[in-house]
Amino acid sequence: MNSDVYGLAFVLLAGGQSSRYDGNKLLSEHPITKLPLLQHSANEVIRARDEIASLSKNPVTVITGKWHDSVNSQLAEAFCGLPELTIEVIHNRQWEEGLASSIRSGLSHLLSLSLQPKTSLSPTLLPKSSLPKAALPPETASLSTKPSHVLFTLADLPSLNTQDLIRLIDASKAHPHNIVCSEWQMDGQKYGEPNSRLTVPAIFPEAMYSELLALQGDTGAKPLIKKYAKLGKVTAVSIPNAQFDIDTPQDWEKFKKRR
Repeated sequence: MNSDVYGLAFVLLAGGQSSRYDGNKLLSEHPITKLPLLQHSANEVIRARDEIASLSKNPVTVITGKWHDSVNSQLAEAFCGLPELTIEVIHNRQWEEGLASSIRSGLSHLLSLSLQPKTSLSPTLLPKSSLPKAALPPETASLSTKPSHVLFTLADLPSLNTQDLIRLIDASKAHPHNIVCSEWQMDGQKYGEPNSRLTVPAIFPEAMYSELLALQGDTGAKPLIKKYAKLGKVTAVSIPNAQFDIDTPQDWEKFKKRR
């Protein structure tokens, strides 16, 4: 699949309840960048999008849930000043169902954009200081065609970085008909052993969209990845940084020890 056909959209899932955090974990401070975890994660996604010249610079879609108001306010405050660099915030009102509803919400939104006339978006913008000058893309507009692939990632992965996402994108371009997902192992396990985990961040081709839209419950896309892995339709990329998320305030202390 050449670069003229490969069209990737990005969805950042930020709709969790933070039920174990005593507040919105996505507003907690990342100890390295000193940014709210949500803003840190969004920056990594935008950098990955912009470092690959062949990708369209369409907005990154952020899916919110229970904490929509605080997430939206934080992004509106932090991502301001550059009309070229947009993100879109979509409120998933079915957030209580779990992760599958956020995936459906993100994909449904992207597909609806491809059916709309090409118009300017209301931007939520990154400040110049947040990104290197080379990362600033030209002005974007609504999707004019359906994306051939969608990358889903989570906003609560503090170790995930731009290069991790670029490696997934490169693998997807090399294997465009496969799901490309992150692979990591529990400590002491080797790749390919039973404790190997296949998870998001993951990139899904258009052929899987209908099944993504049929997902239910709080398990996300794992059943779909597992199904296609058995069919030889999954390309796994070693992304150890995908294994560590923030669920409790104590997880930040564990994160600091891992550095």
